[in-house]
Amino acid sequence: MKSVARRGSRLSLGLLVLLLSGCLSSGGGSDSDNSTTPPPPATDTRENSVYLQAAAIGVADLDAALKVYKEGLGMTEIKRVTRDDRIEVVLQSADKRGSNVVLMSFTDGVGRNTQQNPGKLVFYAKDPAAFAARFALAGGRITVPPAPQASVGGVVVGFGRDQDNNLIEITGSDGATDSYFSAFGIGVSNLESARDFYVETLGFEEDQFLQIPGQYDEYILTSPVPGSSALVLMHWTSATPRNYTDNPVKLELAAAQPQRLSDAISESGESVSQEPAPSADADLNNTLVGYASDADGTLLEIRQSIRAYLSGAAIGVADLDAAVTFYTEGLGMQEIGRRTRDNREEVVLESADGRGSQVILMGFTDGVSRNYRQNPGKLVFYAKDANVFAQNIRDAGGVVLVEPVDQGPALGNAIVGFGRDLDNNLIEIVGDSAASESYFGAFGIGVSDLAAAKAFYADTLGFKVSLFLPIPGQYNEYILQGYGGSALVLMNWTNGTPRNYTDNPVKLEIATASPEAFIETIDTAGERVLQEPDVSEYVGREGELVGFAKDADGTLLEVLLAPWGQPTDAP
Repeated sequence: MKSVARRGSRLSLGLLVLLLSGCLSSGGGSDSDNSTTPPPPATDTRENSVYLQAAAIGVADLDAALKVYKEGLGMTEIKRVTRDDRIEVVLQSADKRGSNVVLMSFTDGVGRNTQQNPGKLVFYAKDPAAFAARFALAGGRITVPPAPQASVGGVVVGFGRDQDNNLIEITGSDGATDSYFSAFGIGVSNLESARDFYVETLGFEEDQFLQIPGQYDEYILTSPVPGSSALVLMHWTSATPRNYTDNPVKLELAAAQPQRLSDAISESGESVSQEPAPSADADLNNTLVGYASDADGTLLEIRQSIRAYLSGAAIGVADLDAAVTFYTEGLGMQEIGRRTRDNREEVVLESADGRGSQVILMGFTDGVSRNYRQNPGKLVFYAKDANVFAQNIRDAGGVVLVEPVDQGPALGNAIVGFGRDLDNNLIEIVGDSAASESYFGAFGIGVSDLAAAKAFYADTLGFKVSLFLPIPGQYNEYILQGYGGSALVLMNWTNGTPRNYTDNPVKLEIATASPEAFIETIDTAGERVLQEPDVSEYVGREGELVGFAKDADGTLLEVLLAPWGQPTDAP
């Protein structure tokens, strides 16, 4: 077994001992704020990366559990499914961040003890006191009321128990809007062996090692694929007996290449009860699903996921130098790189705030005639002062069509305006007092069939539908979100003006956990694959794994291997 360096805790042991004393029978601290490390070379093993898609716990009374988790912890039910031996209710955090929580109500008549789980569920809350009060009113039990802890800079920490005696850790977070599920702890009988299995075999990364004298030791593990909750391995050192084996707990582990994960589990000596295969369950839509277990019998449900996000949005421009000047001087963006392709030069831009996806300006060099003024999409920028931003567009040679104005209560009193760049691309201006200056918040592409495009990008490629928004007399749109970067907006115009939806000089750069699986999914969906992922020799992308495809309207998709660490603005 490999020896590991045990990293220092972000919470002092003094604080943790204080919290764990007296009426608290179990607890601990976690911090899922991970630092970003530089991208490794394209020869790494990121395509094997796994993340915690959902954490599942068995419950004795489903209705009582739902009351606690929905009313008390602010979660939202997003799906309810029936399996062979159980009903599963999938819940999403109030902030729509982190992994899902699944409540499992067993229907097979087999007796299970849901009161002995030696793990925990960790929630970060904007207002921990209000969160705890809400939890108690819904049937939860507070064992340590949330309170500021001077030894860790005033961080508020508290603990409670749900209706099945699961430990609930509550931590204050200024970054939360309401609350979110930040970590899931499972009890393990051999901490070092469990650490090696989850890190060396499954590919999680060790973030922290904590020792709570007289209570427990724990490893906090995170995934290199961002956006999910942390996984905590806990072994109790107190005298109270703990049951580590065959608890009604399940980890839904998502990986781009589930068969590789299954093979790794088998090679480690753990049990694989079902190799990954297309699921017959309607809700899983032929997704590859397999089952295994760790040394303590914790169920591991292995699912395929090609988790992706919009890393860059590219538009063709008639005059590259003029367009660069407009976007840098007019919209405050910064040039961060240039790339050379067979038929074009690309200038890569980053927002003034350093947030959101990149914008790429494409100046074509192949002499082929293109109409740059017919793009039916849009670029959405959020600005601290929408009126100043609009004036900057005008001063840089663009056009302001609609001055930014308050849209009223129906649209949350958003300040919205519209303009055009030098190539007639629609620019939507949205006021955001939280912006330092401005940032690129969303990229819209025109689609000829809105329902079919939504099915492709959301149902097939895994982007999440955030909102369907009809703009009467103008267009209908779906706003989609990956696990980071700017939003992707699908737009179909309804105002009667003819629009060209096919083969526009537009490109989506999509970063994914697995370019190979992503391209394979596009091919299976019947869309065009232009190039299988391969190591690029292009200037600006040397050594990177890159593939190309097109959607039904001919929009170019450049598929990339996602870098380590969180992409900009990942939840």
